[in-house]
Amino acid sequence: MIDVVEHFREDVNFWDYICIAASLALLPTFLIRILVTKPFTPYTRRKPWRRLLGDAAARYLNGLDIKHLKYAMGTTPRVYAAWAKWYNLPTTVTELGNGARLLWIGPKRMEKVILYLHGGGYVSPMQYCFASFWHYVQQELESRGAKIGIAILNYTLVPTEPFPTQLRQAVSAVEYLLSNGVQPENIQIVGDSAGGNLALALLSHILHPLDDIPPITLKKPFAGMYMMSPWVRLSTNDSDTDSNVRDDKHDVITEPLLTKLATIVLAGLPDSLTSYIEPSLTPEGWFKDAHTYVKRFLITVGDKEYLREDINKFVHGFRRENKETQFVMQPDGVHNDPYFDFLVSQPKLGVLTPVIVDWVHEGFN
Repeated sequence: MIDVVEHFREDVNFWDYICIAASLALLPTFLIRILVTKPFTPYTRRKPWRRLLGDAAARYLNGLDIKHLKYAMGTTPRVYAAWAKWYNLPTTVTELGNGARLLWIGPKRMEKVILYLHGGGYVSPMQYCFASFWHYVQQELESRGAKIGIAILNYTLVPTEPFPTQLRQAVSAVEYLLSNGVQPENIQIVGDSAGGNLALALLSHILHPLDDIPPITLKKPFAGMYMMSPWVRLSTNDSDTDSNVRDDKHDVITEPLLTKLATIVLAGLPDSLTSYIEPSLTPEGWFKDAHTYVKRFLITVGDKEYLREDINKFVHGFRRENKETQFVMQPDGVHNDPYFDFLVSQPKLGVLTPVIVDWVHEGFN
């Protein structure tokens, strides 16, 4: 499998290796302290111990220097290959050109397809628990008689290629599915965090095509679009809202991390692309009639997310223009909460996972 040049690996020197090793060596000590102290707070008493440690580990790692974090994470193709080997699944890759490819979870099925746009702030690759979650969804759907293909879009990360390269690659993924006979009503587009942002950018392009990216012409609407904890506002704002103040200490992502990621993504971006990368800043009516291109929408968020109020505000405006939008807030949920059950092999899954499975299943029926 050809890898994508999407990381800072060439910039990692000996001192970086020392810093990465030291940070990882300190992680067990940090987790022991969390296990000893955190269960006595009201919020964490409601969390299973595996999730308590998993959330804490994620927050700790997200506090690393971005270059070090990306090096430790690897690349999306390598994560996919290792994950598939662990699950004893085939590695099936569809090259799309222009640096993009589809990585299929399990067998390549083209009757009904979920196109998955992964998160990571446009800067980081897909991780194991992301794929594990969607493999679980696939298995649950199959147990109900629905055999679904799931294609992960392996797009080029920022800053190797700036936005809207990722949008162009998402369009190429949609074009591939449509040109190979997959009907729009048999396609659901899903994304988390920056992947949710990319899904909304795709919707913006359908409604307001960019000149240098091929338009998407649909005879029928897509079956659905699901956005988990979508990153709807990147630029600095007056985010002194309740969630941004209270839940920075609970969430797995923090304000400093988001600020760094946003600075990388927005660097040099022209104002003409603002509505495509910052859906919360779109003019009134921007998403009007989106339901004519996407039959139904689902947006979810955790009530302990740092981004909660940004997402709430976006959903409030989006639903005014698109009534077929379901919004679910998970009690005690953090950013991309369902994934972390799969990170730590939590036996009892959170309340949001069955909601997602049911919604996707309904969309294909």
